[in-house]
Amino acid sequence: MGIKSALKFGEEPMKHIFRSLLAVSPTAKPLAKAHVFGVLALAVGTFATPLLGPSSCNAQDARVVKSMTDLKEQTAKLGEPKIDGKDPVDGKEAPALHFGSTKINNSFNVVDEVATEDGRGMTATLFVKGGDEYIRVATNVPKPDGSGRAIGTILVGPALEAIKEGKAYYGKVPILGTPYVTGYEPIKDASGEIIGIYYVGYSQDDLLARVEGRLAYARTLLGITDDQAAAWKAYEDVSRANVTTMRVAHQAMLNAEQSGEIVDRMRAQTAEMEARLNARKALQPATEALYKALTPGQRQRADVVLLLLGKTGGGVEF
Repeated sequence: MGIKSALKFGEEPMKHIFRSLLAVSPTAKPLAKAHVFGVLALAVGTFATPLLGPSSCNAQDARVVKSMTDLKEQTAKLGEPKIDGKDPVDGKEAPALHFGSTKINNSFNVVDEVATEDGRGMTATLFVKGGDEYIRVATNVPKPDGSGRAIGTILVGPALEAIKEGKAYYGKVPILGTPYVTGYEPIKDASGEIIGIYYVGYSQDDLLARVEGRLAYARTLLGITDDQAAAWKAYEDVSRANVTTMRVAHQAMLNAEQSGEIVDRMRAQTAEMEARLNARKALQPATEALYKALTPGQRQRADVVLLLLGKTGGGVEF
């Protein structure tokens, strides 16, 4: 189930929960609100659990699910997938993957559009099946040395085994030596034969990429409208700045702890606490302005979503 379908599926039950919360007595409201917190915590579990373990079943990161939906929708607009001839990629002979009349080999419009749509750090790839291999024919995954796109490289690892069985794979895997949170689904032609793979994923080493994903997902959950976009952008901008500040302070504290000197540790701990307080002070006006722009129903969601949003793990919050 894609994120759009999941949100639609859960819309009515969530409306019922929020209406129930508004209807309870003041003395019972804290308990009812705790129930809502638990339900929404499940819905936005990706906020509190930034990294997922490998699985070919259902360990699906919400940001990855959204981008997978976007990738499949973008290619579906072009037409049915098919193999038509050959077209080498980065010197490697490969079957030519098409969607409709559009040849995908060495064409990056679709994968770049998906990456742009989902924000910083997201990557996308279209593989074609060539014999027993799956070859990257369109990708924005970089080569390990940073010299360009990793086209012409082949898929290895647990995702390959899942695809060979006709199954999707969602989980944490290394890609060309870098750990990514990923999703892979088979591309099938009109006859049902697997001819390639859809891939999306982001580097788990990129904290800012994870933050961008969570901000995008929170915006979706809250249902931010065009009229509310300016207030939301102000909230996002302060959140991004806070992440940068907090990461520096947290790393300084870790460095001080490694030195072993109590005075250094205390100073660094104090500096981190001050940075956290300053970050909270900076975020408060932006949150108040955003809250004011929200509808009553959106505020009910914001009471939980914005609280969970900043829990990135690793000692950094925003």
